[in-house]
Amino acid sequence: MPDEERVLLAGGGIGGGIGLLSGLVGIGGGIFLAPILYLLRWGPAREIAGTASVFILVNSLFGLVGQLAKNGFGMLGAAAETGLPLMIAVVIGGQIGSLFAVRLFKPRVIAWLTAALTIVVGVRLLVGV
Repeated sequence: MPDEERVLLAGGGIGGGIGLLSGLVGIGGGIFLAPILYLLRWGPAREIAGTASVFILVNSLFGLVGQLAKNGFGMLGAAAETGLPLMIAVVIGGQIGSLFAVRLFKPRVIAWLTAALTIVVGVRLLVGV
């Protein structure tokens, strides 16, 4: 089997596995994507963090569209009222995090922080917090 086909099969399998696991535990797949990419040595920690962030953004946008389709666009005003302050906080936090990642943290620190976040989320899921 050519390498290109193997990559597509592996990517499809990993993506399907992340989707299944995400559906089972009820959280987004981005939290699983970053550690898998790191274990596969897909790229440097900064690239993996950026890739996982884009993945999370796209999933979030589709989740929003799904919720609006399910509940009607009349809920958009209420969602914006609640979500707008959170979106502003996310943008500000993302900019601060990007600045820290580029100027202050070495790639190894970013990898450890990603691992620590994954462990914290996993423990919280297991104990039901």
